[in-house]
Amino acid sequence: MNLRFFVIMFFVSALCSAADYDANDFAGEVIGYIEGTGVTSDMFVPSEKFNHPQSALGRPTLETTGDGWNIPPDVNCPVVPVYPAFRYYEVVTIGSGGSITLKFNHPVANDRNNLFGIDFIIFGNAYYILGADQAWKNGNPENVTVGTTFANEPGIVSVSKDGINWYYFSSPYADAFAPTDSYQWDDVNDIWADELNPTKPVDPNLTTGDFYGSTVAQIIDAYNGSAGGTGFDLADVGLDWIMYVRIEDDPNTGYLTEIDAVADVSACGDYKHPYPAGDLNFDCRVNFEDLAILTGNWLGCTWNCD
Repeated sequence: MNLRFFVIMFFVSALCSAADYDANDFAGEVIGYIEGTGVTSDMFVPSEKFNHPQSALGRPTLETTGDGWNIPPDVNCPVVPVYPAFRYYEVVTIGSGGSITLKFNHPVANDRNNLFGIDFIIFGNAYYILGADQAWKNGNPENVTVGTTFANEPGIVSVSKDGINWYYFSSPYADAFAPTDSYQWDDVNDIWADELNPTKPVDPNLTTGDFYGSTVAQIIDAYNGSAGGTGFDLADVGLDWIMYVRIEDDPNTGYLTEIDAVADVSACGDYKHPYPAGDLNFDCRVNFEDLAILTGNWLGCTWNCD
């Protein structure tokens, strides 16, 4: 590389937007779906069962419909941690003995800069149950408090590079903590604000118990810009990248897992945000820190340098 060009590159800064996501960041192809037993029908469309695997493709659901009890069914409702996606075109049910296998159109990597070391996120329809004598009416999340019950339907997760050799996570499970949230809450104007980021993980040190007795708004704030979901670290199964994700029924639970989406975590240096030339410390910026590394190692040589 021309030295003049190399030095110029040190003064170029490349920044990655935290909310820079698109359709390619989510699983985009159904490779296989085995409908297990016990898959039910949509309460509003009895002819449609929750057996449409395409419902698991693309980004997680932003808005669902009213439930017909506390919210009219023709009203759009933001997905929040106490009111999950629940329509047949939003989630697919695995069913007892069933499974679903999804594929990304690019390698999902164990990227060094992924937040909390989380590499991909699975969204289901787990949710908090509200405290006594409370109901979600699509209102102000500052006025609604969760109880001490968390409803989840855990599924077993495995991953693969080639769709042939599979590696299983002992934990966590799909369709578990953290329940999906779609929008930030503006507590000054009391309105729903920006979309939350489905490619940013929730802090894995948080647990369901941290939010018992909290308002829905406090849970959203604790997500710190994330749309929720259960995060997985590829280091836990010893892989540097994968293309396939499979979710299977756990025969030991008796629950039926639902899947809404699977997302690749976005970070500096991933498939969409490659390190710029001259970025020697891998922070997606070329600046004086990289120049210091270069000058500190100028003319350095470790082997066969004649």
